[in-house]
Amino acid sequence: MKNLIETLSTTDLIDEPIGDASIIPTYLLSKHARNYVTVSLGGDGGDELFAGYPTFQADTLAGIYEKIPTLIRKNFLEKIIHKIPETDNNFSLGFRLKTFVKGLGGDKNYRHHRWLGSFTAEEKEKLFKREIWDEIYAINNFEEIDNYLKTIKGEDFKNKILGLYMRTYLMDDVLVKVDRASMKNSLEVRSPFLDPNLVKFANSLPFSFKLKGFTTKYILKKLMEDKLPGSIVYRKKKGFGIPLSHWLRNELKEFCDGLLSEEKIKNQGLFNYNYIARLKQEHFDENKDNRKKLWTLMAFMIWYERFMR
Repeated sequence: MKNLIETLSTTDLIDEPIGDASIIPTYLLSKHARNYVTVSLGGDGGDELFAGYPTFQADTLAGIYEKIPTLIRKNFLEKIIHKIPETDNNFSLGFRLKTFVKGLGGDKNYRHHRWLGSFTAEEKEKLFKREIWDEIYAINNFEEIDNYLKTIKGEDFKNKILGLYMRTYLMDDVLVKVDRASMKNSLEVRSPFLDPNLVKFANSLPFSFKLKGFTTKYILKKLMEDKLPGSIVYRKKKGFGIPLSHWLRNELKEFCDGLLSEEKIKNQGLFNYNYIARLKQEHFDENKDNRKKLWTLMAFMIWYERFMR
């Protein structure tokens, strides 16, 4: 695995900083599929059109959770949550609960992007060197979201959030990742869910057709109930993840430590190495699951060393 990532990091595959580690299994799957076909179908767009991500279930929970008195939430519940250990499992209970409370508070327009992001504003202040932070701290990180919300039609707030997913996460992460990984293997991936007529139809539906209670992709599941076994239609959602947390403590530890070394970080010039060193050590010692933060920084450094030096 180390050799694979090192190989990918020296090619044009990651020609922009893509902090989504699922580009690795996407690349491997594309490589395998290319042995048999030249064109394949992908399911990209289904989650964005029909509220398939667990963040939409979390949004429902957030409305309930925020009705609990602040004193109880801050002094009791969140203290317990922060003590729950995190495991190497993809989206462990501890990881999900800590991510959930991290995204609460502040403007609800930005809640989903806080959940999807790697660093909070407070963590960014620690990450960047003081002189860099003094220059960028006042920048509105969510300006693009504000601009998109002005252009997304419809009065239903939750459908507008789906529109944001399509304009940001889908366009700037998911489709970019699949395009890079598949075309690197000369495989063409087509996305039926992104047929313009289907997109237009899905966007015209009430949000309750997409998320009903805590059932995601509700209308799709009802459509397929008599066509597929229930164990498939209603199986638990599983992302296209890899055991990155484990790898960063084992197979990829040396690669991670070298890529985020004091010398490289200081030569690059943006980041506070002491904070990055702490992130590494916490993860290596199994005190915290910092996989998302570390991989984000690694992806940036892979890109920077390949294209900017």
